[in-house]
Amino acid sequence: MTREEDNWGGIVFYCKDCEKIVQADRAFGKKYVYKCRICKTKNVAFGTEKSIATYFHIEEEAPKVEVAKDSKPVPVENAAK
Repeated sequence: MTREEDNWGGIVFYCKDCEKIVQADRAFGKKYVYKCRICKTKNVAFGTEKSIATYFHIEEEAPKVEVAKDSKPVPVENAAK
């Protein structure tokens, strides 16, 4: 079950200490200051998934795989290289 405040409509939170995308809580009484739920620090950036991935140079963890007609996985070449 997800909490109502977990639905941010495309906004993700990146903890600079954990160095990964995390869930965050708003710090008490402060605007635009968020606290990481994992390490409890306030060193959290927020933005769209694309902007965070671009700014912090986050790459995909696993390459995308398409299934060919003969049912063997075929890795997809990354067009960004």
